[in-house]
Amino acid sequence: MADKMQILFVSVLSSERLVNKIYETTGLNPGFAVQKFSRLLAKGFTASGAKVTALTNPPITRHNCKKVLVTFGKETEQDIQYKYIPFINFNFLKHLCVFLYSFFYVLFWGLRKKNEKFIVCDVLCVCACMGSLLASKLNHVKSVGIVTDLPAFAFISDDMNGRLSFVRKINSSYISKFNSYVLLTEQMDSVVNTKSKPYIVLEGLVDSSISSNAPQKLHDENKKIFLYAGGLYKIFGLDKLVDAFRSIERDDIQLSLYGSGSYVEELKQIALIDKRVVYHGVQTNDVVVEAEKEATVLVNPRPTEEKFTKYSFPSKNMEYMVSGTPVLTTKLPGMPQDYYPYIFTIDDESIEGYREALLKILDCTSEELTNKGICAKKFVLEKKCLPLIANLGFAIICILGRSGLAGMCCPSRSVGIEV
Repeated sequence: MADKMQILFVSVLSSERLVNKIYETTGLNPGFAVQKFSRLLAKGFTASGAKVTALTNPPITRHNCKKVLVTFGKETEQDIQYKYIPFINFNFLKHLCVFLYSFFYVLFWGLRKKNEKFIVCDVLCVCACMGSLLASKLNHVKSVGIVTDLPAFAFISDDMNGRLSFVRKINSSYISKFNSYVLLTEQMDSVVNTKSKPYIVLEGLVDSSISSNAPQKLHDENKKIFLYAGGLYKIFGLDKLVDAFRSIERDDIQLSLYGSGSYVEELKQIALIDKRVVYHGVQTNDVVVEAEKEATVLVNPRPTEEKFTKYSFPSKNMEYMVSGTPVLTTKLPGMPQDYYPYIFTIDDESIEGYREALLKILDCTSEELTNKGICAKKFVLEKKCLPLIANLGFAIICILGRSGLAGMCCPSRSVGIEV
């Protein structure tokens, strides 16, 4: 029997055990959204028959760990072997340790393995990816860059007009050096892929173990819950959403918000004044997913005029839709047109426009909302997942195939991934 293809996945992906331990110990968010996205990627690789090793820069900083020397070693969970990069837990020293360790690990890993091997890098995991990419050029291992955000917009703040940080500039300088790419929107290609390398557009990831035929509950007629989960920043339109919601004089509605960000402290004060606004803090993905299923509508108020929205397809929208709860969102430039029949849209991004969109939802019957959610869920699971064995691992092989592997082709359409 031929040896399995070897994939080294360079990212912040950590075992569920470690992620939960960090959260339980500190109460801080260890990057649940990033961890979920990366875990689905890794599951896609293993589903394709590859042997996956995660070379991990763990989500540890001085904020959530006071240890000076951080060493987690290695572990195996759900067919994925995790190799955690050790480092000295001070900013500059950590970056240096991660860069050097990843360089030498990938260098010798590539020389040691004789069967087919590739490195797949989350390009926003800067130091580990830089070290890994440099080593791959020396040992001739093919590389794939996973681009979920452009470097210029990867680190969100409410002041997006400030100058790029040193890290962003470094990121931009190496991002064009991969052999092939996985992008979240078509618009990214002209910015990231300046040398016209093979690429594929994946709008997001969903867990295909969720059945599109699972029974869906009718929403409670007595209480309408609008829910948002994610980064709590004004630049994401959260202040307009909150203002619009509060302008509606009804006692049977609630705005539930999950996550962290610079808007949190102001949001807490608002919640003290208006009891219909409920801030739930940072919660695990399981808790958030259950809350999404119980909500009336899931809202993504991200403004479309911000430059960064053109280069992002929020995985939030796909996760929202697969929950079976209807989605209300702005018309994001990175979201293809075939999604629109299955969602509610915010057409006017003023406070009054947000208010009108919320009122439109409140005018719908429970049956109308339930049917909208069911149709959205079926659309994502049946139309946005690659069928049969054509999963994420196959998509990666396709784009690598265009740069050297025979007998493969790259899908030309945007796809979600079945794992």
